[in-house]
Amino acid sequence: MKKRVMRMVAMLLMLITIMSIAGCGKVDTSTWSAIKKEGKFTFACSGGYPPFNYIDDSGKLVGFDVDIANALAEVMGVKAEGITTEWDGILGGLTAKRFDTVIGSMAITDARLEQVNFTNPYYYDGAQFFAPQNKGFKSLADSAVTKVGVVTGTTFQKELEKYSNVKDVLNFSSDVENFIAANQGRTDGLITSRFVGLQAPKEYNLVAVGDLLYNEKIGIAVTKENTELLDQLNTALKTIIDNGTYDKISEKYFGCNILETK
Repeated sequence: MKKRVMRMVAMLLMLITIMSIAGCGKVDTSTWSAIKKEGKFTFACSGGYPPFNYIDDSGKLVGFDVDIANALAEVMGVKAEGITTEWDGILGGLTAKRFDTVIGSMAITDARLEQVNFTNPYYYDGAQFFAPQNKGFKSLADSAVTKVGVVTGTTFQKELEKYSNVKDVLNFSSDVENFIAANQGRTDGLITSRFVGLQAPKEYNLVAVGDLLYNEKIGIAVTKENTELLDQLNTALKTIIDNGTYDKISEKYFGCNILETK
């Protein structure tokens, strides 16, 4: 009886060991080898940041970021699949491996670099205060500017802490909501990307007010351990810059090369 129990215990321990080894050998679906095998990588963006990424009238995800993702994927020999998610949870989604990359106009910051890695910049941008033209503001520091809109989780949100005249910060999930609020008078204005604001539809009646608040480098985010995918993306990015593909995409949306506009 005792020998039988010992034999069962030994078999159970062997089974646990085999399962542990199998678990350790499980392929991470976000690794470059897995991406090549599946034939695609996934990228996340908010889907509410025109003209960089947004949903068009047909319900399709489009924009500069999407075109860049597709161009990179073509060079890498795979497809790119876009996923929309709330901006304030996008880094958590990446580190939890719900998608492979963030190609969603994410600024490279020291705080974010503690969590993820970034490619070389794929464009340069800056934070700009926009307000309705009839307000007559001179800058964000204007004493009459007390209520400002911003998208939750952006670097723009932190910038507002520097302005004592701003008493009320309204958080939105997308810049489309931000534009509407400013146009309707629910805010005095908003902070967003200079390119996003300048490309905003004319019906919002918004103008850039004052100088750029600061400059930003925009990169593609990947998890810390996904170094091979990072190298592949950097190589592909250099290729589309060198062969003129990047310039064509940038001209399509902005009429200039926004990697050269610092």
